[in-house]
Amino acid sequence: MKKILQKITLLILTLVSTCAVTLAQIPNNDFELWNNMGLGGENPNDWYTSNGDLVPSNVFKDSITEYSGNYSVLLTNVIGIPGSIGINFPITNHPFQLKGYFKSDFLTPDSALIKITLFNNTQAVDSGEYFITTSLSNWTNIAITISNTTATVNSATINITACNQQQNKCWVDLLSLEEPNSVSNFNSLPVKLFPNPSINKIFIEGLKNISSATIYDLNGRVIKTFTAKNQPVDFIEVSDLSNGIYFMELENGGKFYRKSFVKK
Repeated sequence: MKKILQKITLLILTLVSTCAVTLAQIPNNDFELWNNMGLGGENPNDWYTSNGDLVPSNVFKDSITEYSGNYSVLLTNVIGIPGSIGINFPITNHPFQLKGYFKSDFLTPDSALIKITLFNNTQAVDSGEYFITTSLSNWTNIAITISNTTATVNSATINITACNQQQNKCWVDLLSLEEPNSVSNFNSLPVKLFPNPSINKIFIEGLKNISSATIYDLNGRVIKTFTAKNQPVDFIEVSDLSNGIYFMELENGGKFYRKSFVKK
């Protein structure tokens, strides 16, 4: 017990993640490029929309309410049809998060769904999603954690649907994918988190010389980051977490490893 208590005192809680990231490019991610539909409306380049042959459209180029650049995309509900946009594009690495800036104006109870799906050829292998259910009066940065069951991916789709009720509005701008540098998949390593689910502590077996451990919630927010001093991290205290699903990211020799766990 004394040894365990000593290890606990060697874990320093910080407020920021030590994980370095690179940004993967999404085509026309800031919605600056648009093309004329021929029906008096416009679509963002590289994206498909619900506009189709609808008159009027329910996806618009907005030059007044933008977060970055000259334009954002506005999704609304016209004649009872929600606005939606989507894109499919190639990727070479497995992203960790989808991030973007969102605003919403819901005059009546409503929602917007943002979903990303990763594919290995034609098979969907990993995904992440987020529901906006309230009005966001200011631009809000939302981070969506993507599951990581395999490192082999070669394409991704992003779909955003908003406003089941007429006259409600939702704006989107500046999307990006985040890729931790040198991220390895836990499933390919002899690493075990136990017990899982856990009430108090999660022990780490099979990975030595861990220099830091970061816990994220399902929305990609950093909940805790521990940094080891002098002795390796081999367990994490989780008794203060709310019940739910989390991701743990471990740094070892400049590489990062991730796996989900359940706090109960």
